[in-house]
Amino acid sequence: MMTQDEFSAPDPVAQSTPEPTTPRWVRKFLIPAAIGGVAGFAASFGMLRLIDSDAVGGLDDSASIAALVGAVYAVIGLGISIGALSPQVGAKFLNVEDADELREQKKVLVLSGVAMLLWGVALVALALAAPDGPVPQGLALIVGLSGLVIGTVMSVLIYRASDELMLAVNLEAGALSYGLVFAVVGSWSVLAHLDYVAALAPLDLLTLFYVLVLVASFIAVGRRGMLEIR
Repeated sequence: MMTQDEFSAPDPVAQSTPEPTTPRWVRKFLIPAAIGGVAGFAASFGMLRLIDSDAVGGLDDSASIAALVGAVYAVIGLGISIGALSPQVGAKFLNVEDADELREQKKVLVLSGVAMLLWGVALVALALAAPDGPVPQGLALIVGLSGLVIGTVMSVLIYRASDELMLAVNLEAGALSYGLVFAVVGSWSVLAHLDYVAALAPLDLLTLFYVLVLVASFIAVGRRGMLEIR
């Protein structure tokens, strides 16, 4: 039979896990946004320094923009991969409910992160290709095509491993990507054909694909409420 003292004794587990004092919006929005901003700025700054260094000697606007976009892809991919492989760490800067959510989505997130990293490296290699850049054209071709192809194969694996929600997001992002590419690239092509604007260079076109796919992905994720603070 329990005594009064035993019955009223406080739970030591409850005492050892106090409620966090930091507001949720600070932990789930401000801090991750700051980390992402610093990482993006550092990557962009580092890429610009590399472009202006003696090792590269400067690039034209098309190649510089491509290199920056590729660096952003690589940073995003690296962040997703680190967060998925280390759920406790990833829960601090990725917009997820907790570390368990990252564990549940580990396979999909790791594949997504690696795919984005490969796509980013591929675009950077093409931007730094000779004759304007220091990367030999043969090497740039191998890295560029390998990154694009392997990343695309991983996207197929992601599609097969996705749950119902992620599958719907992927399908919606794909449809939005097609619509954006058709609208933007199609309109530019019409204007270029009629000599109102200059035609897009091959590298500009590839960079535009990268940007529009990323925009479409954010739109699809946002429409599903997955950008809200969790």
